[in-house]
Amino acid sequence: MKRIRIFLYIVVCTIFSGDAVWGQRYLTLQDLPQKIDTRVYYSVFVRSFYDSNGDGIGDIQGLISKLDYLQDLGIEGLWLLPVQPSPSYHKYDITDYYGIDPEYGTLKDYRQLVSEAHKRHMKILLDLVVNHTSNLHPWFQQAIANPKSSYRNYYIWTGDTAVINRDRYHWYAVKDQDGNKLPGERYFGFFWSGMPDLNFDNKKVRKEIIKIARFWSEKIGVDGFRLDAARHIYPDDEINKTLAWWDEFNEQIHTRSASPWLVGEITGGTENTVPFLANGLDATFNFTLAGLIDRSVKEESDLGIVDSCLSITRCYLQANPNAEDAIFLTNHDMNRIMTELKGNREQARIAASLLLTLPGNPFIYYGEEIGMLGEKPDEYIREPFLWNIEGEDQGQTSWEIPYRSSSRTVKPLAFQKKDPRSLYNHYRHLIHTRNNSRALRQGWLVPFGGHHREIVSFLRELPDERVLVLINLTGAIQKLDWPQGLDPVKVLYGTHKVFKKGEKIIYLQPYATFILQTRVN
Repeated sequence: MKRIRIFLYIVVCTIFSGDAVWGQRYLTLQDLPQKIDTRVYYSVFVRSFYDSNGDGIGDIQGLISKLDYLQDLGIEGLWLLPVQPSPSYHKYDITDYYGIDPEYGTLKDYRQLVSEAHKRHMKILLDLVVNHTSNLHPWFQQAIANPKSSYRNYYIWTGDTAVINRDRYHWYAVKDQDGNKLPGERYFGFFWSGMPDLNFDNKKVRKEIIKIARFWSEKIGVDGFRLDAARHIYPDDEINKTLAWWDEFNEQIHTRSASPWLVGEITGGTENTVPFLANGLDATFNFTLAGLIDRSVKEESDLGIVDSCLSITRCYLQANPNAEDAIFLTNHDMNRIMTELKGNREQARIAASLLLTLPGNPFIYYGEEIGMLGEKPDEYIREPFLWNIEGEDQGQTSWEIPYRSSSRTVKPLAFQKKDPRSLYNHYRHLIHTRNNSRALRQGWLVPFGGHHREIVSFLRELPDERVLVLINLTGAIQKLDWPQGLDPVKVLYGTHKVFKKGEKIIYLQPYATFILQTRVN
């Protein structure tokens, strides 16, 4: 029966996905439950954030010292990219699931981080990487040292030439210390040879992963997990086994002492993410919306943002009435939004306005608030955060020489704080406006103003509170009909000092954002 439901979710969401913007007309808002409260998260690459000990590498104590900055920005949750021991700079190939990489600090430091964040009412999400381990993990090292070891079955092996040839870019030979391939079975690694996939058909592996998650949630106190590569536990043609695993994981880690929030990284459209919301996950990252915002802002033409949000919400709630959305502009695997917009600061403000007024839990990738630049390769989208001009702040990290984001290309935070028109202050005011408005945090999304390609306009409504959002995507003055009976009470936030309204017309200045509180009739 569950397989039938999953099939139906996929069919419905294929029809009413972000590509079928007309799907929202079938959504009856009154039939849907009230949205639960949401918060703004900040995605931190610890290595690049702030250095407390002068070695040039960001660390946990450095992050602790900047929690007040994040609190002042309005952040209520942190997702830390992996911090566990790893041979790589990015640490997505873990060698010890119960520790902290010495470059970043100690487990004691991490406990302090959780405690200090909680004092500031911030939640902490641990990046949980369980699709694979490092090839230097003791489990894998024992597996290659002794084919009869119990750890051999922790991974996926084959000696079948036909199987290897069908997918030869994912099967790897074990190598000796000189890099020479050794004869014998090959192991499977979806991402690369340094990340051998775990074998989730092995019950011992499942128990190990559940034990790890319980350790971090019950013993350390993290509030949830960002689930890396959640879609790739099994191959795509075995999606039902992947879904069954996340169902089991959810059931096993929710205990009397911990109820962690689970947000999954699942690339693809809504038809890919919805089955996971029906099987254990609380939220998924909305790649469809991220692409739609990016294209709409670039083209200065609304490509159906509100309609798409409504359609996606319908799909999510059919699968799971408590489902949440994790919305974002870019992340650590994507070109930075400012680079995508070719340095256009007005468009960057518009992108921020959309992110922070639409429903869901917004995730801000570190440095977006100051307009950091970056494009592939990955190191160039994970460069040091610019607190000040190079050399002026001893905590500014220097593990890599900035190629895209230096004080020559990006105005550092110290200068943007003093500029009321800076991108930083736009983010800060938007976040605080959102945090102080129940309608923006919890309210339902209601279309407003018809299909006006140059303007994105919508209402966020609760029974006792209503907010109108107006965003001019273009560099020209735009007009919008003002409906009779909709009376603004006050401007909660505006990028321009004057909100221009005629008797029946709204006039929006170029690239203007206005958030208006209106009367509830």
